[in-house]
Amino acid sequence: MDYGKIALSLAMERPKGLVSVASRGKWYDKQSNGTDIDVTYRSIHEALCGFNSQVLMYGNFYNDGRTTGLSPYKINVSVDIDGTTYPVFFDNGQTHKTVPPGGRVLSDELQIYVPPVPEGSPSPKIFVRTHVVVNPGEKYPVGLTLAGGSNIGEGIMPGDVTTGTFTSTTPTPLYGLTPLALYGRLTASSKRFKTVGLCGDSISVGAGRTVAPIDGRPAGEVGFMQIGALRAGWGYLSIGMNGQKASDFVSPARRMHQMHMIKDCDLVIVEYGTNDLNAGRTFEQLKADLLAIHQAYWEMGIPTVQTTIAPRTNSTDGWSTLEGQTPAHANTAGGPDSVRSRINGWIRNNSDNIRCIEIADIWESARNSGLWKVNPSLTSDGIHPNNQGHDNAAANAVRDYLLRL
Repeated sequence: MDYGKIALSLAMERPKGLVSVASRGKWYDKQSNGTDIDVTYRSIHEALCGFNSQVLMYGNFYNDGRTTGLSPYKINVSVDIDGTTYPVFFDNGQTHKTVPPGGRVLSDELQIYVPPVPEGSPSPKIFVRTHVVVNPGEKYPVGLTLAGGSNIGEGIMPGDVTTGTFTSTTPTPLYGLTPLALYGRLTASSKRFKTVGLCGDSISVGAGRTVAPIDGRPAGEVGFMQIGALRAGWGYLSIGMNGQKASDFVSPARRMHQMHMIKDCDLVIVEYGTNDLNAGRTFEQLKADLLAIHQAYWEMGIPTVQTTIAPRTNSTDGWSTLEGQTPAHANTAGGPDSVRSRINGWIRNNSDNIRCIEIADIWESARNSGLWKVNPSLTSDGIHPNNQGHDNAAANAVRDYLLRL
């Protein structure tokens, strides 16, 4: 039975509820510095469709749901749209919300209409102001890089600046407490708008790419998956995690918050693999883990697609030549018999209902060579694609796949 095809049909037919309607929601992967204990972060997001209301999600955890070193934090929030600042409420009208370690909260629904984006027009901007308070020395989770130098109006100020004028105290990139996701209810004219969940390791969240604008959009963490979704006119939810393996995500306890975030997506792209290979997982183990991830989404009625796995190499000359590269692990060696080559062959040609987005052929010097392309080099560390690797053909492979659905 083709569970992936069944899931696709169900996803396209079910009525839309709250869906991801804006860019730059980001999973928390760090802790605050312990000194920013009473500050307001302001982050910029793009409205990607028309919506009649907005709901923000926050959480108090990082990486795979860890709470080590985190304390309860209190927030109050506002959003700036078209020059007007609107307070955000929680729990049926409360202005402040305390989020305990491990907690995940949704704001009350803010009934603000944002019209659909005409094709070729700039997207409306939404500025979210998140005021957070903890006791001296306590920490809370952070994730999104605020790039005040590139994103005018984004940054941090001391105290509660959820109203009035916001002037960032620093133009340099810094990590902030911002929404995990910005949801909304679609307007009738945007009812065909679709969203994709981006599930994977650090490559899936744009690691290796500098914090720079792309296609005229705000600077921040975006990689080939986010760029491809935006170019296809889809919304997205980024639930990727630096350093995570497929074998980690298989554990329900390590993925429960991500699965909640992504439960109403029309499709999930799975990108795991490179960290499993580097950790010595066998072909059979990695295949089983990837199948378990896809099946978990299929059981939720969400179709999936799997990317092929990038090369992973060391280099003596900054990845400027093929001769200077060597495999980082036996599993990522060249030739048809390495674990990476076998897994990529399974993804491309399997009979297990796994659909494929071909990425490895874009980044690799030749199929199963195990080496990154050069002239120009597509990586700066042998693990992640760089700007050139993220922005062009790989992003367009994601775009083209989404446009076919």
